[in-house]
Amino acid sequence: MPLRSDWSERPCPIARAIDVLGDPWTLLVLRELVYGVHRFEDIRANIESTDKTLSERLERMIDAGLVSRRQYSGTVRPRYEYLPTSAGRDALPILQSLAFWGAKHTEARDLDQPFAIVCLACGQETHRSETCSSCGAELTTGNTIWIRPTTRTGS
Repeated sequence: MPLRSDWSERPCPIARAIDVLGDPWTLLVLRELVYGVHRFEDIRANIESTDKTLSERLERMIDAGLVSRRQYSGTVRPRYEYLPTSAGRDALPILQSLAFWGAKHTEARDLDQPFAIVCLACGQETHRSETCSSCGAELTTGNTIWIRPTTRTGS
């Protein structure tokens, strides 16, 4: 029995998007890919998942067209890196909106450095998810830097 409903055939685009992007692990993996983390071991460590959980999510994401897989080493035991497809990169404004919402409406204790998104076109921090709040440039995976929040405890 499936753990959740299949909404892929629904007429509502929000329902269909949730069918693809609605799993928290999927969003965390996309976050890592947008950050530039592409290797399995690094993604797993950053999202703190098990090998099984990450493997399952990556396969689903490949099937959904969000991620592509490319071998980077090994013949006996191949190693792969995972790259966002255009569909995965198009999720950037969604991820940024979630990050801005979370920063505004949830509490993170003892932050030494808060989350921020910097537009490389102007070098300024932006407060919007699709276009830079300073220069108006469209924000893409190629022209933004995410400043990861850090805590005083070093995590």
